[in-house]
Amino acid sequence: MPNAAQIGPTDSQARFRSVDAVRGFALFGVLLVNMYNFGAYAPEWTGTVDRAFSTLMHSVFETKFLRLFSLLFGIGFALQLAKVMSQSAVSLWFYVRRMLFLFVFGMAHALFFDGDILMEYAVLGLILITFQNVHGRALLVLAAILLVAFPVGNLMHTPDEDDLDRQLEDAMPLAELREGHPYLGSPVDVIQENASVIPPRIWSDLHDPESSLALLSMFLFGLYIGRVIILQDITLHLPLIRKVFGWGLGIGVASALTEWWLKHSFGYAVFSEGTASNGIRFLGDTLFVCGSTALALGYGSGIVLLAQKPEWQAVVRSLQNLGRMALTVYLLSTVMFTTLFYGYGFGQLFLLGPAATTFYAALFFVILLIFCNWWLGRFRFGPAEWLWRSLTYWKPHPLRL
Repeated sequence: MPNAAQIGPTDSQARFRSVDAVRGFALFGVLLVNMYNFGAYAPEWTGTVDRAFSTLMHSVFETKFLRLFSLLFGIGFALQLAKVMSQSAVSLWFYVRRMLFLFVFGMAHALFFDGDILMEYAVLGLILITFQNVHGRALLVLAAILLVAFPVGNLMHTPDEDDLDRQLEDAMPLAELREGHPYLGSPVDVIQENASVIPPRIWSDLHDPESSLALLSMFLFGLYIGRVIILQDITLHLPLIRKVFGWGLGIGVASALTEWWLKHSFGYAVFSEGTASNGIRFLGDTLFVCGSTALALGYGSGIVLLAQKPEWQAVVRSLQNLGRMALTVYLLSTVMFTTLFYGYGFGQLFLLGPAATTFYAALFFVILLIFCNWWLGRFRFGPAEWLWRSLTYWKPHPLRL
Protein backbone atom coordinates (compact mmCIF):
# COMPACT_ATOMS: atom_id res chain seq x y z
CA MET A 1 0.00 0.00 0.00
CA PRO A 2 1.51 3.37 -0.99
CA ASN A 3 2.04 5.87 1.78
CA ALA A 4 1.35 9.59 1.66
CA ALA A 5 4.78 10.39 0.35
CA GLN A 6 4.26 7.98 -2.56
CA ILE A 7 0.90 9.52 -3.34
CA GLY A 8 2.34 13.03 -3.40
CA PRO A 9 0.62 16.28 -4.35
CA THR A 10 -1.10 16.77 -7.67
CA ASP A 11 1.20 17.99 -10.43
CA SER A 12 0.36 21.54 -11.45
CA GLN A 13 -0.09 20.50 -15.10
CA ALA A 14 -2.58 17.78 -14.16
CA ARG A 15 -4.91 19.98 -12.12
CA PHE A 16 -8.48 20.61 -13.22
CA ARG A 17 -7.97 24.11 -14.51
CA SER A 18 -11.65 25.02 -14.56
CA VAL A 19 -11.91 24.25 -10.83
CA ASP A 20 -8.91 26.49 -10.16
CA ALA A 21 -10.45 29.31 -12.22
CA VAL A 22 -13.78 29.10 -10.38
CA ARG A 23 -11.96 29.03 -7.04
CA GLY A 24 -9.98 32.13 -8.00
CA PHE A 25 -13.20 33.89 -8.99
CA ALA A 26 -14.85 32.91 -5.69
CA LEU A 27 -11.98 34.41 -3.71
CA PHE A 28 -13.02 37.93 -4.68
CA GLY A 29 -16.51 37.46 -3.27
CA VAL A 30 -15.09 35.99 -0.06
CA LEU A 31 -12.69 38.93 0.28
CA LEU A 32 -15.44 41.50 -0.33
CA VAL A 33 -17.89 40.00 2.15
CA ASN A 34 -15.18 39.68 4.81
CA MET A 35 -14.29 43.35 4.43
CA TYR A 36 -17.91 44.47 4.82
CA ASN A 37 -17.82 43.17 8.40
CA PHE A 38 -15.70 46.16 9.43
CA GLY A 39 -18.38 48.82 9.22
CA ALA A 40 -19.86 48.74 5.72
CA TYR A 41 -22.98 46.88 6.89
CA ALA A 42 -23.99 49.72 9.22
CA PRO A 43 -27.32 51.46 8.45
CA GLU A 44 -25.57 54.84 8.80
CA TRP A 45 -24.44 54.71 5.18
CA THR A 46 -27.54 56.29 3.65
CA GLY A 47 -26.03 57.94 0.59
CA THR A 48 -27.36 56.85 -2.81
CA VAL A 49 -24.04 55.42 -3.97
CA ASP A 50 -23.40 53.58 -0.72
CA ARG A 51 -26.90 52.14 -0.69
CA ALA A 52 -26.48 50.97 -4.28
CA PHE A 53 -23.19 49.21 -3.46
CA SER A 54 -24.72 47.68 -0.34
CA THR A 55 -27.66 46.29 -2.32
CA LEU A 56 -25.30 44.99 -5.00
CA MET A 57 -23.11 43.25 -2.43
CA HIS A 58 -26.05 41.57 -0.72
CA SER A 59 -27.81 40.52 -3.92
CA VAL A 60 -24.76 39.36 -5.89
CA PHE A 61 -22.07 38.35 -3.38
CA GLU A 62 -23.28 37.76 0.17
CA THR A 63 -23.61 34.02 0.98
CA LYS A 64 -23.43 33.14 -2.74
CA PHE A 65 -19.64 33.12 -2.88
CA LEU A 66 -19.32 31.29 0.43
CA ARG A 67 -21.60 28.59 -1.00
CA LEU A 68 -19.52 28.49 -4.18
CA PHE A 69 -16.26 28.22 -2.23
CA SER A 70 -17.74 25.41 -0.10
CA LEU A 71 -18.96 23.63 -3.22
CA LEU A 72 -15.41 23.66 -4.57
CA PHE A 73 -14.12 22.14 -1.34
CA GLY A 74 -16.45 19.18 -1.85
CA ILE A 75 -15.34 18.82 -5.46
CA GLY A 76 -11.71 18.90 -4.36
CA PHE A 77 -12.36 16.18 -1.80
CA ALA A 78 -13.97 13.97 -4.47
CA LEU A 79 -10.99 14.44 -6.78
CA GLN A 80 -8.51 13.69 -3.99
CA LEU A 81 -10.45 10.60 -3.00
CA ALA A 82 -10.55 9.33 -6.59
CA LYS A 83 -6.80 9.81 -6.84
CA VAL A 84 -6.16 7.93 -3.58
CA MET A 85 -8.37 5.01 -4.58
CA SER A 86 -6.82 4.84 -8.05
CA GLN A 87 -3.43 4.35 -6.39
CA SER A 88 -4.78 1.63 -4.11
CA ALA A 89 -4.29 3.68 -0.98
CA VAL A 90 -6.81 2.29 1.48
CA SER A 91 -5.88 4.61 4.31
CA LEU A 92 -7.06 8.22 4.35
CA TRP A 93 -4.68 9.12 7.16
CA PHE A 94 -2.81 11.58 4.97
CA TYR A 95 -6.11 13.37 4.28
CA VAL A 96 -6.80 13.51 8.02
CA ARG A 97 -3.38 15.10 8.51
CA ARG A 98 -4.24 17.58 5.77
CA MET A 99 -7.37 18.65 7.63
CA LEU A 100 -5.55 18.81 10.97
CA PHE A 101 -2.90 21.14 9.59
CA LEU A 102 -5.62 23.21 7.90
CA PHE A 103 -7.18 23.57 11.34
CA VAL A 104 -3.84 24.81 12.70
CA PHE A 105 -3.62 27.39 9.89
CA GLY A 106 -7.15 28.45 10.81
CA MET A 107 -6.28 28.87 14.49
CA ALA A 108 -3.41 31.21 13.66
CA HIS A 109 -5.59 33.08 11.16
CA ALA A 110 -8.52 33.43 13.60
CA LEU A 111 -6.33 35.27 16.11
CA PHE A 112 -6.29 38.19 13.67
CA PHE A 113 -9.68 37.73 11.98
CA ASP A 114 -12.57 36.26 13.92
CA GLY A 115 -14.42 35.43 10.69
CA ASP A 116 -11.99 32.60 9.87
CA ILE A 117 -13.48 29.76 7.84
CA LEU A 118 -10.50 27.40 7.75
CA MET A 119 -11.13 25.77 11.14
CA GLU A 120 -14.75 25.08 10.24
CA TYR A 121 -13.73 23.70 6.83
CA ALA A 122 -11.21 21.41 8.51
CA VAL A 123 -13.77 19.98 10.94
CA LEU A 124 -16.42 19.56 8.25
CA GLY A 125 -13.78 18.09 5.95
CA LEU A 126 -13.21 15.33 8.48
CA ILE A 127 -16.96 14.75 8.73
CA LEU A 128 -17.09 14.53 4.93
CA ILE A 129 -15.02 11.35 5.03
CA THR A 130 -18.03 9.49 6.41
CA PHE A 131 -19.95 10.27 3.19
CA GLN A 132 -17.36 8.87 0.79
CA ASN A 133 -19.38 5.71 0.07
CA VAL A 134 -22.86 7.25 0.18
CA HIS A 135 -24.82 6.85 -3.06
CA GLY A 136 -24.96 9.91 -5.31
CA ARG A 137 -28.72 10.43 -5.10
CA ALA A 138 -28.59 10.10 -1.34
CA LEU A 139 -25.93 12.84 -1.28
CA LEU A 140 -28.25 15.17 -3.17
CA VAL A 141 -31.18 14.41 -0.87
CA LEU A 142 -29.06 14.97 2.24
CA ALA A 143 -27.67 18.22 0.82
CA ALA A 144 -31.19 19.49 0.08
CA ILE A 145 -32.39 18.58 3.59
CA LEU A 146 -29.47 20.45 5.17
CA LEU A 147 -30.28 23.54 3.12
CA VAL A 148 -33.83 23.53 4.49
CA ALA A 149 -32.39 23.75 8.02
CA PHE A 150 -32.14 27.54 7.68
CA PRO A 151 -35.74 28.50 6.84
CA VAL A 152 -37.17 25.86 9.19
CA GLY A 153 -34.72 26.60 12.02
CA ASN A 154 -35.17 30.36 11.68
CA LEU A 155 -38.94 29.96 11.87
CA MET A 156 -38.62 28.01 15.12
CA HIS A 157 -35.83 30.16 16.58
CA THR A 158 -36.60 32.40 19.54
CA PRO A 159 -34.29 35.43 19.91
CA ASP A 160 -31.92 35.06 22.87
CA GLU A 161 -29.54 37.43 24.65
CA ASP A 162 -26.86 37.04 21.98
CA ASP A 163 -29.35 38.03 19.28
CA LEU A 164 -30.44 41.07 21.28
CA ASP A 165 -26.82 42.08 21.92
CA ARG A 166 -26.09 41.88 18.19
CA GLN A 167 -29.15 43.99 17.40
CA LEU A 168 -28.09 46.63 19.94
CA GLU A 169 -24.55 46.68 18.55
CA ASP A 170 -25.84 47.01 14.98
CA ALA A 171 -27.93 50.00 16.04
CA MET A 172 -25.04 51.82 17.76
CA PRO A 173 -23.43 54.77 15.95
CA LEU A 174 -20.12 53.81 14.35
CA ALA A 175 -18.31 56.56 16.29
CA GLU A 176 -19.33 54.88 19.55
CA LEU A 177 -18.23 51.47 18.31
CA ARG A 178 -14.76 52.87 17.60
CA GLU A 179 -14.25 54.10 21.15
CA GLY A 180 -11.85 51.75 22.90
CA HIS A 181 -12.33 48.98 20.35
CA PRO A 182 -9.64 46.26 20.69
CA TYR A 183 -9.03 46.28 16.92
CA LEU A 184 -7.77 49.83 17.23
CA GLY A 185 -5.24 48.77 19.85
CA SER A 186 -2.08 46.69 19.61
CA PRO A 187 -1.71 43.24 17.99
CA VAL A 188 -1.91 41.76 21.50
CA ASP A 189 -5.30 43.44 21.98
CA VAL A 190 -6.53 41.96 18.70
CA ILE A 191 -5.32 38.46 19.60
CA GLN A 192 -6.89 38.60 23.05
CA GLU A 193 -10.20 39.73 21.55
CA ASN A 194 -10.28 36.98 18.92
CA ALA A 195 -8.98 34.09 21.01
CA SER A 196 -12.55 33.27 22.08
CA VAL A 197 -13.44 31.98 18.59
CA ILE A 198 -11.01 29.04 19.02
CA PRO A 199 -12.19 26.33 18.72
CA PRO A 200 -15.09 27.13 16.37
CA ARG A 201 -18.61 26.49 17.61
CA ILE A 202 -19.73 24.75 14.46
CA TRP A 203 -23.08 23.61 15.86
CA SER A 204 -24.19 27.03 17.10
CA ASP A 205 -26.49 29.38 15.19
CA LEU A 206 -27.81 26.54 13.02
CA HIS A 207 -30.72 28.79 12.05
CA ASP A 208 -28.26 31.10 10.27
CA PRO A 209 -28.07 30.99 6.42
CA GLU A 210 -24.28 30.56 6.66
CA SER A 211 -24.29 27.92 9.40
CA SER A 212 -22.20 24.75 9.39
CA LEU A 213 -25.19 22.80 8.09
CA ALA A 214 -25.37 25.09 5.05
CA LEU A 215 -21.64 24.66 4.41
CA LEU A 216 -21.89 20.89 4.79
CA SER A 217 -24.74 20.81 2.30
CA MET A 218 -22.51 22.50 -0.30
CA PHE A 219 -19.70 20.06 0.53
CA LEU A 220 -22.09 17.22 -0.30
CA PHE A 221 -23.19 18.88 -3.55
CA GLY A 222 -19.52 19.29 -4.47
CA LEU A 223 -18.77 15.67 -3.57
CA TYR A 224 -21.54 14.58 -5.94
CA ILE A 225 -20.33 16.84 -8.78
CA GLY A 226 -16.76 15.62 -8.36
CA ARG A 227 -17.97 12.03 -8.60
CA VAL A 228 -20.01 12.27 -11.79
CA ILE A 229 -17.00 13.19 -13.93
CA ILE A 230 -18.52 16.38 -15.32
CA LEU A 231 -15.35 18.42 -14.87
CA GLN A 232 -13.09 15.64 -16.12
CA ASP A 233 -14.77 15.84 -19.55
CA ILE A 234 -16.18 19.33 -19.90
CA THR A 235 -16.63 19.19 -23.67
CA LEU A 236 -18.97 16.23 -23.37
CA HIS A 237 -21.04 17.95 -20.66
CA LEU A 238 -21.21 21.46 -22.17
CA PRO A 239 -25.00 21.28 -22.77
CA LEU A 240 -25.58 20.41 -19.11
CA ILE A 241 -23.21 23.15 -17.92
CA ARG A 242 -25.03 25.69 -20.11
CA LYS A 243 -28.35 24.64 -18.57
CA VAL A 244 -26.96 25.01 -15.05
CA PHE A 245 -25.65 28.46 -15.98
CA GLY A 246 -28.97 29.64 -17.43
CA TRP A 247 -31.22 28.16 -14.76
CA GLY A 248 -28.84 29.15 -11.96
CA LEU A 249 -28.77 32.81 -12.94
CA GLY A 250 -32.48 32.83 -13.76
CA ILE A 251 -33.59 31.37 -10.45
CA GLY A 252 -31.02 33.42 -8.54
CA VAL A 253 -32.09 36.75 -10.06
CA ALA A 254 -35.80 35.98 -9.67
CA SER A 255 -35.26 35.04 -6.02
CA ALA A 256 -33.22 38.18 -5.34
CA LEU A 257 -35.89 40.42 -6.88
CA THR A 258 -38.65 38.72 -4.89
CA GLU A 259 -36.60 39.06 -1.70
CA TRP A 260 -36.16 42.77 -2.44
CA TRP A 261 -39.94 43.11 -2.87
CA LEU A 262 -40.60 41.29 0.42
CA LYS A 263 -38.13 43.60 2.17
CA HIS A 264 -39.77 46.81 0.97
CA SER A 265 -43.35 45.57 1.18
CA PHE A 266 -43.34 43.51 4.38
CA GLY A 267 -40.15 44.39 6.28
CA TYR A 268 -38.40 41.08 5.58
CA ALA A 269 -34.66 40.90 6.37
CA VAL A 270 -32.65 37.72 5.95
CA PHE A 271 -29.91 38.49 8.51
CA SER A 272 -32.07 40.15 11.16
CA GLU A 273 -35.48 39.82 12.78
CA GLY A 274 -37.14 42.48 10.67
CA THR A 275 -40.87 43.19 11.02
CA ALA A 276 -42.28 40.52 8.70
CA SER A 277 -44.71 37.84 9.81
CA ASN A 278 -43.59 34.24 10.26
CA GLY A 279 -45.08 33.27 6.91
CA ILE A 280 -43.26 36.02 5.05
CA ARG A 281 -40.03 35.18 6.90
CA PHE A 282 -40.29 31.53 5.89
CA LEU A 283 -41.01 32.46 2.27
CA GLY A 284 -38.14 34.94 2.17
CA ASP A 285 -35.70 32.55 3.83
CA THR A 286 -36.63 29.78 1.41
CA LEU A 287 -36.15 32.12 -1.53
CA PHE A 288 -32.79 33.20 -0.15
CA VAL A 289 -31.61 29.60 0.19
CA CYS A 290 -32.75 28.65 -3.30
CA GLY A 291 -31.51 31.86 -4.88
CA SER A 292 -28.07 31.92 -3.26
CA THR A 293 -27.46 28.25 -4.08
CA ALA A 294 -28.68 28.69 -7.65
CA LEU A 295 -26.47 31.75 -8.16
CA ALA A 296 -23.44 29.90 -6.76
CA LEU A 297 -24.00 27.13 -9.32
CA GLY A 298 -24.62 29.70 -12.05
CA TYR A 299 -21.42 31.61 -11.26
CA GLY A 300 -19.34 28.43 -11.22
CA SER A 301 -20.73 27.08 -14.49
CA GLY A 302 -20.31 30.51 -16.09
CA ILE A 303 -16.58 30.57 -15.33
CA VAL A 304 -16.28 27.00 -16.66
CA LEU A 305 -17.93 28.12 -19.91
CA LEU A 306 -15.63 31.15 -20.20
CA ALA A 307 -12.64 28.84 -19.74
CA GLN A 308 -13.58 27.15 -23.03
CA LYS A 309 -13.37 30.39 -25.03
CA PRO A 310 -9.96 31.29 -26.54
CA GLU A 311 -10.56 35.05 -26.20
CA TRP A 312 -10.93 34.72 -22.41
CA GLN A 313 -7.83 32.64 -21.79
CA ALA A 314 -5.74 35.48 -20.35
CA VAL A 315 -8.38 36.30 -17.74
CA VAL A 316 -9.08 32.64 -16.97
CA ARG A 317 -5.37 31.89 -16.59
CA SER A 318 -5.03 34.66 -14.00
CA LEU A 319 -8.01 33.28 -12.08
CA GLN A 320 -6.46 29.80 -12.28
CA ASN A 321 -3.30 31.09 -10.67
CA LEU A 322 -5.36 32.64 -7.87
CA GLY A 323 -7.19 29.34 -7.42
CA ARG A 324 -3.94 27.39 -7.25
CA MET A 325 -2.83 29.69 -4.42
CA ALA A 326 -6.22 29.87 -2.66
CA LEU A 327 -4.88 29.37 0.86
CA THR A 328 -2.11 31.94 0.37
CA VAL A 329 -4.57 34.42 -1.15
CA TYR A 330 -7.06 33.91 1.67
CA LEU A 331 -4.39 34.58 4.31
CA LEU A 332 -2.84 37.49 2.43
CA SER A 333 -6.28 39.04 2.00
CA THR A 334 -6.63 39.13 5.77
CA VAL A 335 -3.19 40.72 6.13
CA MET A 336 -4.22 43.42 3.66
CA PHE A 337 -7.64 44.35 5.03
CA THR A 338 -6.63 44.12 8.70
CA THR A 339 -3.76 46.48 7.94
CA LEU A 340 -6.34 48.82 6.45
CA PHE A 341 -8.80 48.60 9.36
CA TYR A 342 -6.79 47.86 12.53
CA GLY A 343 -5.05 50.29 14.81
CA TYR A 344 -1.57 48.95 14.09
CA GLY A 345 -2.23 49.78 10.42
CA PHE A 346 -4.27 52.64 8.98
CA GLY A 347 -7.03 52.48 11.62
CA GLN A 348 -9.98 52.75 9.22
CA LEU A 349 -12.26 50.53 11.31
CA PHE A 350 -15.92 51.63 10.96
CA LEU A 351 -14.88 54.60 8.80
CA LEU A 352 -15.42 53.14 5.32
CA GLY A 353 -18.82 52.75 3.73
CA PRO A 354 -19.96 50.20 1.13
CA ALA A 355 -18.59 52.10 -1.89
CA ALA A 356 -15.13 52.68 -0.37
CA THR A 357 -14.96 49.12 0.98
CA THR A 358 -15.81 47.70 -2.46
CA PHE A 359 -13.11 49.87 -4.02
CA TYR A 360 -10.46 48.61 -1.61
CA ALA A 361 -11.58 45.00 -2.10
CA ALA A 362 -11.20 45.37 -5.88
CA LEU A 363 -7.79 47.02 -5.42
CA PHE A 364 -6.57 44.23 -3.12
CA PHE A 365 -7.85 41.62 -5.55
CA VAL A 366 -5.95 43.17 -8.47
CA ILE A 367 -2.78 43.25 -6.36
CA LEU A 368 -3.27 39.59 -5.47
CA LEU A 369 -3.82 38.72 -9.16
CA ILE A 370 -0.53 40.36 -10.10
CA PHE A 371 1.30 38.71 -7.20
CA CYS A 372 -0.01 35.21 -7.98
CA ASN A 373 0.89 35.47 -11.66
CA TRP A 374 4.38 36.65 -10.73
CA TRP A 375 4.86 33.98 -8.06
CA LEU A 376 3.71 30.99 -10.13
CA GLY A 377 6.00 32.08 -12.92
CA ARG A 378 8.85 31.19 -10.56
CA PHE A 379 7.52 28.64 -8.09
CA ARG A 380 5.47 25.44 -8.18
CA PHE A 381 3.15 26.28 -5.28
CA GLY A 382 2.07 29.25 -3.25
CA PRO A 383 4.04 29.65 0.01
CA ALA A 384 1.14 28.56 2.24
CA GLU A 385 0.30 25.68 -0.12
CA TRP A 386 3.92 24.53 -0.11
CA LEU A 387 4.03 24.53 3.70
CA TRP A 388 0.66 22.76 3.92
CA ARG A 389 1.70 20.09 1.44
CA SER A 390 5.09 19.55 3.04
CA LEU A 391 3.52 19.11 6.48
CA THR A 392 0.80 16.81 5.12
CA TYR A 393 3.19 14.51 3.28
CA TRP A 394 5.92 14.66 5.94
CA LYS A 395 8.54 15.82 3.44
CA PRO A 396 9.48 19.14 1.83
CA HIS A 397 8.55 19.31 -1.83
CA PRO A 398 10.57 21.24 -4.45
CA LEU A 399 9.32 24.79 -4.51
CA ARG A 400 11.19 26.46 -7.35
CA LEU A 401 10.39 25.64 -10.95
